[in-house]
Amino acid sequence: MKRKLQLFFFAALSKISRSKSDAILWANSQNELSPHTLIAAFVQGVVVFPTMRNHKIIEWLDPEIRGVLPINQFKMQDGLYKLLKKERDREVKEFEIKIDANFEETIRACSKPRDVKGITWLSETYIDSTIALHQLGFAHSVEAYQDGHLVGGVVGIAINSYFMSLSLFHAVNNASKVAFYYLMLKLKADGFQLHDLGMPNPWIQQFGMKSISRQEFRANLLKAMATPCIFTKDIPALTFPIAGK
Repeated sequence: MKRKLQLFFFAALSKISRSKSDAILWANSQNELSPHTLIAAFVQGVVVFPTMRNHKIIEWLDPEIRGVLPINQFKMQDGLYKLLKKERDREVKEFEIKIDANFEETIRACSKPRDVKGITWLSETYIDSTIALHQLGFAHSVEAYQDGHLVGGVVGIAINSYFMSLSLFHAVNNASKVAFYYLMLKLKADGFQLHDLGMPNPWIQQFGMKSISRQEFRANLLKAMATPCIFTKDIPALTFPIAGK
């Protein structure tokens, strides 16, 4: 009887959701958010997104189009190219780059509201779960410092050769761009295969983002998940592709 009721309600849920896969995503989103559920989602290529107005509602999203950054073919705009070229030649650097030096402070800075409405998608439960994943070696941060103060950074999740960028922030101009560029250099240096951005993001376009289909993304995800790789604490050498290309 229990099994028959489950089948009946799942059929109804699938009809309302318009597909079995969407029904499963909705059912998974009802689980309590935790380090385990986050990893379960990332392994499936799912974007876990607490709603911005009510952090008690969690969405599991499997978008038809994914935004990815080619690890061996990323680019930079002319302004960032000029800034980093000057930075490379300075004796005293404007930005000091660190890896995983202060993950919690970085993700909490990422969670600060960026508009007058005071809205942020990074809920406290999501932050706590991600901090736990950092302690387990899954979540990482690339951080930019100025005069000893954290002024920019990016956080993400690494599972073998797959990396998903979650969020970034800046407290001074260009700090997030510099940190994000170092992240791209790092993923290349460490041998990662897939840099996932979730849904296409206009801000990332400046670095050469590509939009690919769900099917292509899943194929690339499986290859990356099956390829061993370690996110090291080594700071990559500052190198440049052709600006704007």
